[in-house]
Amino acid sequence: MSKSILRLQLLRKLWDHLTPREMLGISPPEKSHPNGQAIGELRRQEIAHLLDIEKQLHDITRGVGGPGASFSTEDDVAADVEFSQLIEFPETDSERLFQFPSIGKMLDNIDDIQRYEALERLLRLQKLYLMAEQIILGLNLTEIDEKPLDMRWFNRWKSNACEISNGELQQLWARILVQELRHTGSCSLRVLGDLSEFSIKDAENLSKLASWTIGDFVYRSALQALTGRFDSKLFETLEENGIVRGVFGKVLSKTLHSEVHHGFLANLVLADKKLKLTSTQPRTELHVPAYKLTSVGRELLPLVTSSVDQEYLNHVLQDLHARGISVSIVDIVPDSSTLQLS
Repeated sequence: MSKSILRLQLLRKLWDHLTPREMLGISPPEKSHPNGQAIGELRRQEIAHLLDIEKQLHDITRGVGGPGASFSTEDDVAADVEFSQLIEFPETDSERLFQFPSIGKMLDNIDDIQRYEALERLLRLQKLYLMAEQIILGLNLTEIDEKPLDMRWFNRWKSNACEISNGELQQLWARILVQELRHTGSCSLRVLGDLSEFSIKDAENLSKLASWTIGDFVYRSALQALTGRFDSKLFETLEENGIVRGVFGKVLSKTLHSEVHHGFLANLVLADKKLKLTSTQPRTELHVPAYKLTSVGRELLPLVTSSVDQEYLNHVLQDLHARGISVSIVDIVPDSSTLQLS
């Protein structure tokens, strides 16, 4: 099956999970536009419209303009200023100035707040769906999982993702949705919970970890050899967040098993490089010092990509050469479903 057909099938899987109300303002890719516009032009118009709605919503909640633009009257605002600054205004009617709102007005105010917050969450989700669509269109697919998303998982994804307003973190949430669409069941509910607490700093730390991770481990001695650059606190934080283990307590090692019976052969991936480890000396396995990824770390790390840390790679090569291992290196083209953070 061609890659373009697989991409279309994955797109259809995404849009099949959305309800008509969730799609109000955005269109499925196959939907024909009255003016016969290409989907790319239609998407540009839809995104511009979403941004315009966001601006209107921002203005409304700040009381600048638009329908229901202000939650309080001009007199109420003046009263707040007068009260907070303890300024006396003899000409102001004190009875009118300090009149408290009725329960009806308070309930109306709550209804407005809830409506505006719900619209804000919907706009964020719609942008995430369009981000996910763009990621899918750039994938190099060989197969897809045709099983539908688990609705408990998808509802949890929506409830967490709709609270994210930062663009780089939104990219993470779009990518984890695409990852789950490609391989249903690959992302746990626990990871969604961990990701919901991520800050930009956490995302940057994850990207740093990607530049050092070889498969499912970090070469500990090579990392610690980075003069003046090894950040022990970073790895303490990563272990506290349940992403790596082996920082505290027992010192861990990684066992590399030979793929051949004669000599030694192991293929590893380090960031954007593929390492081929060989030796003419017969050995079934090789033990190297390591920080290991946890199950949470193994689920989160595929969401980001990073260029290899060359100094770190040099230390890895030096250590392997000292163990009698030869290494050949090949570049890898990153998958567009991953995110690169500077």
